[in-house]
Amino acid sequence: MTFITRNFKKSAVGVAAAMCFGLLAVPAGASGGPTQPSTKVGVAVNGPLPASVLDAKFLDQQGNVVSLRNLLGQTVIIVPFLTLCPDTCPFTAGNLLQLQSRLTKDKAKNVWVVAISVDPYRDGVARIKAYRSMIKGNFAIWTGQGATTVPVPPKNASGADSVGTGDVNANTAAVESFLGWQAQIVKEDTPASVDWMAPHKKLTYDVSHSDGFFVVNSAGTLRFVGTHAPQFHGDLVHQLYKFLNSDGKYTAKHPTKGGWTPTDALNAMSWVAGESL
Repeated sequence: MTFITRNFKKSAVGVAAAMCFGLLAVPAGASGGPTQPSTKVGVAVNGPLPASVLDAKFLDQQGNVVSLRNLLGQTVIIVPFLTLCPDTCPFTAGNLLQLQSRLTKDKAKNVWVVAISVDPYRDGVARIKAYRSMIKGNFAIWTGQGATTVPVPPKNASGADSVGTGDVNANTAAVESFLGWQAQIVKEDTPASVDWMAPHKKLTYDVSHSDGFFVVNSAGTLRFVGTHAPQFHGDLVHQLYKFLNSDGKYTAKHPTKGGWTPTDALNAMSWVAGESL
């Protein structure tokens, strides 16, 4: 299925363009329950996760093997993400921190917040653990288990060779394929950003990827897709702010108009769960 097509560096956020694999827009919830989120936030869908997605294996920040099947019985929000993104993902992380804090404060039960890396080659367990510690993370970060092909940056900034190859993990790819994520190896900015985990080391490639969020119900059915980049309000963790490139620093001062907020995500989760969270 294809939902969102957004290269996070330059192009604008796209709205859901096609619904396939039998996914259709569905009506609002029962009268008296949480209201279905506006189409300005995203689209309601009804697509059971296939076994290939439920059983895709990931590693969490503690090195535990995890899968979406482990989370059946929970309302789950899934967000594409990588720890070395210098312009959009820090705001995604900021929103997820606020979202999880609200869920915890309200003692919401049977809910799970998961960021899945679209850069499994660099985002090993040590890195996602360090990132979560750095931001004082309260949500789960997963990276694909098993072999990941070596990323090869593009030779040129534009044209036929503008997209690189590699950074493909079979488990991550199963989820990406079903949810319609776009993730490609692209040329690193000039000047190159440096690794927050190894400040002396310059990055050699970047990952262009989809934004948005996906909410799965307790039965393992995808029910809502947020179709925009994050709109963040608040103060970023100092280390994340330092890592921002010029685009990211502009966004810090001018939050993305029409982007998804923690309230949007919470409302979508409540609608999917059928109760206020």
